[in-house]
Amino acid sequence: MYNKWIKPVIGNKPMKNITNFDLERIRKFMKDSGRAPRTINYVLFLVKHAFNKAIEWELYTGRNPCMRVKKLKENNKRLRFLLPFEAKELLAELKRRSTQTYEITVMSLFTGMRAGEIFNLKFGDIDLENGIIHIKNPKNGEDRTAYITKEVREILENKKGKANEYVFRDRNGKRIKQVSKAFERAVKRLGLNDGVEDHKDKVVFHTLRHTFASWLVMKGVPLYTVSKLMGHKSIEMTERYSHLSPDTKRYAVESITGMLDDKVVQFKKGSE
Repeated sequence: MYNKWIKPVIGNKPMKNITNFDLERIRKFMKDSGRAPRTINYVLFLVKHAFNKAIEWELYTGRNPCMRVKKLKENNKRLRFLLPFEAKELLAELKRRSTQTYEITVMSLFTGMRAGEIFNLKFGDIDLENGIIHIKNPKNGEDRTAYITKEVREILENKKGKANEYVFRDRNGKRIKQVSKAFERAVKRLGLNDGVEDHKDKVVFHTLRHTFASWLVMKGVPLYTVSKLMGHKSIEMTERYSHLSPDTKRYAVESITGMLDDKVVQFKKGSE
């Protein structure tokens, strides 16, 4: 981040000479390069954090110029999800290219786990007998449980290792650090992003997690349940999927149709 966005603008300036205007220059530089508001805000946060640390360590005595810089409004909510036929084609292409990338994709698609959560998964976290996966130290800090579907079981039953060993490992037997390029190549081969300009609509590995949630909502699973399965901190994070839900509100209202008909048993006065 520093080399790409900060250094070209203020890399040669002493901290005491950096002003709000310099930070606006960074923001404009990034906006002109097509960076998303969230990325721009993150880079400015890094500058702010550097100043705060310099003040804390008594290396700098001036004010933090970032204090008066307003954050850009962010809208990084991804709504893109895979249709069943797209998911099937993607899995077939991945299976041809990379067995492990295929397996990791299945894990995310049918459990909603993030890439990092899958990379952190150890054999001791898996309970095949009871069909559950213990997700420890996730992004939001709250442990949660994932449930083993038929598709996930087919993968995990073929894995063997000690309780403290990672289920998925790199070529050196270490923890995987990033999703294989095989995923990106498969997406490109299938043309899943052809003609897509908005980065929020592009298919990336995180799309699998959104697909998991979208499929659940489309099947009528309550948003509260989906929220717990996804590990969202608040129900508001899950409400982005509400437009996919069957028209449950209409069904709820229609269920009281005819309550005033004579054939309906009337409640006795004073009864609960």
